[in-house]
Amino acid sequence: MLRISILGIPTEMHLSFFLLVAIMYFTGNGFLALYSALFSVLHELVHGIVARMLGYTPDTISTCLFGGIISLKEGYVLPYDELIIYLAGPLFNLAMAMLSYWILMFYPFLWLEKVLFANLILALFNLMPLYPLDGGKVINLYLSHFFGHGTSYIISKFFSILFSIFLFFLGLYLVQYNVMNLFVSALAVNLFIIGRADSRFSFNRLMGVYRDLEKENKTWY
Repeated sequence: MLRISILGIPTEMHLSFFLLVAIMYFTGNGFLALYSALFSVLHELVHGIVARMLGYTPDTISTCLFGGIISLKEGYVLPYDELIIYLAGPLFNLAMAMLSYWILMFYPFLWLEKVLFANLILALFNLMPLYPLDGGKVINLYLSHFFGHGTSYIISKFFSILFSIFLFFLGLYLVQYNVMNLFVSALAVNLFIIGRADSRFSFNRLMGVYRDLEKENKTWY
């Protein structure tokens, strides 16, 4: 795992980040891999910058090629702030895709098509309603109003694990038709790794909430 600091935020790049880039490169998608890697990191940094603007302190960012996790030092984040932080990354990618499309209308640069495609993939993938992707976290935030944080988290994690397993074996099956379909299995592994990183953060966050509420003699549901 590579650890660097970007804009003062400790950033971790998992091995899968480089593995997915390598797979895309050796299947003839080198430039798409490059732009996907670049805008994936920027996607997570936008989460961190928005969290800072809302008054929170980013602890670490763990990034894979098509997703990542931002850990905050604060144990509790206001629901509306969570929503803004979660949506900031995909909205950034959509904005970059729209900007690329607008420029392409006047200057048809080939590399801009790759930038457009990379940002669309990042936006759509992260908006999928699967935890711990941004779309899944928004759904989890909504469910928590009805079932509580703990139950909604378990429901979201359960369906995410099932989907990851399905996606992994689907990719292996489709390899017989095109080796590029191995990328589908790689995405499933990527989703599983992000989920593990988020589980550690969620546990630490939950413990922080309990500690804060114990000091105030309150009960958390």
